[in-house]
Amino acid sequence: MPRLVVERGAEKGLSLNLGPEDLSYVVGRLNTCNLVLTDYLISRQHFKIEKTGGLFTIGDMESHNGTFVNGVKIQSETMLAFGDTIRAGESLFSFQSDSEKSEGHLAGQKIGGYHIQTRIGVGGMGEVYKATQMALGRMVALKILTPDLTADRTFVERFLSEARAAGRLNHPNVIGVHEVGQENSVYYLSMEFVGGGSVQDLISRGRKLDQLRATEIVLQAAKALEYAEKVAIVHCDIKPDNLMLTEAGEVRLADLGIAKSLNEKGKADQSEGVFGSPHYMAPEQARGLPLDHRADIYSLGVTFYRMLSGKVPFTGKDAKEIMEKQVFDEPEPMKRLEPRLAPLVYQVLDRMMRKKPGERYQSATSMIKDLERAVDEIRSGVSENTNSSGRISPPRPTSGVHRPASVRRRKRDGPGSNSSGIIGKIFG
Repeated sequence: MPRLVVERGAEKGLSLNLGPEDLSYVVGRLNTCNLVLTDYLISRQHFKIEKTGGLFTIGDMESHNGTFVNGVKIQSETMLAFGDTIRAGESLFSFQSDSEKSEGHLAGQKIGGYHIQTRIGVGGMGEVYKATQMALGRMVALKILTPDLTADRTFVERFLSEARAAGRLNHPNVIGVHEVGQENSVYYLSMEFVGGGSVQDLISRGRKLDQLRATEIVLQAAKALEYAEKVAIVHCDIKPDNLMLTEAGEVRLADLGIAKSLNEKGKADQSEGVFGSPHYMAPEQARGLPLDHRADIYSLGVTFYRMLSGKVPFTGKDAKEIMEKQVFDEPEPMKRLEPRLAPLVYQVLDRMMRKKPGERYQSATSMIKDLERAVDEIRSGVSENTNSSGRISPPRPTSGVHRPASVRRRKRDGPGSNSSGIIGKIFG
């Protein structure tokens, strides 16, 4: 029986069987939908799949953020083929046949010297398979660009850009890249295989991590950012999905598909548009301003917040509303959500998530030092209810973030207000 499988998001692993009858299946947040999701960027009724005879079509139901098939936003009813990927909000789905099951349609094939075994992930630009590099007999993760995207040079260049960016990073906390290649019309990227899943897998469906595990994960990720800073790369999409884990629990930073290189001024421009994940996006990134490594520090801070509290700091009806909150609003204080953490955990998190880049950590190196102190403090049993001599400066300004009166007034005007000059258009 054909089915729709959630490959990424809070409901990862859920599936919707599409029966033999000619029916319509609705996906969204309403309890009356055939597949109910909790993704805040998915509309109440987001998209509909219809079966007529042996054919399947998909249509967007006037959602806030659109529906994408194989990376392309659909404007009208579109035919679905087995193996297609569908993105709605921050959730990703695959459309699978009965025979395809979970192994993927390329399972068992040989491409570019690799024997493909089984699919282990799906992304917006393609699928990732567990494979064997036949010449060396080693296990790898093989990322395959979606066939529909190979005809678009923009997507091919983005795929190759990820390979080049990842190839520049040789660090224990970054996924290692072996090679990028092409066989006939198939583009592939061979990477280090890690078998422990992602941080997102650990915290899906609102789960939290204990403060020691969360801080240790952030510390390892910070070491990857320290190295990225040295080679002048901004990742631009730090989030739990992109922090992979080995079976031993070591962190590997993955997915450099939208990473940017810094120019001679130490900045990366966003002239081609704003790419990234609204829930984890730095304020300057949301505004379409030039970026540097401090944007990644903010995003790692949001990831830290999510691991500790079980929720992201900002939600909204669409990407624009969430991005506005990233720019203007303060998150609910972690002390209110989790009142018994180590004092240094609050202080480090606070500084990572400051709105102004100049008030955050100015380097990953300085952040690493404080994270190491926080780990020591946690292990020593110090909590907010005990005395701690640790201090991190400078203190957060008590006046908060200055918001011009015109902007405050515009936000109170509600959904009809025009903030397009403040919040960048988001892609990806």
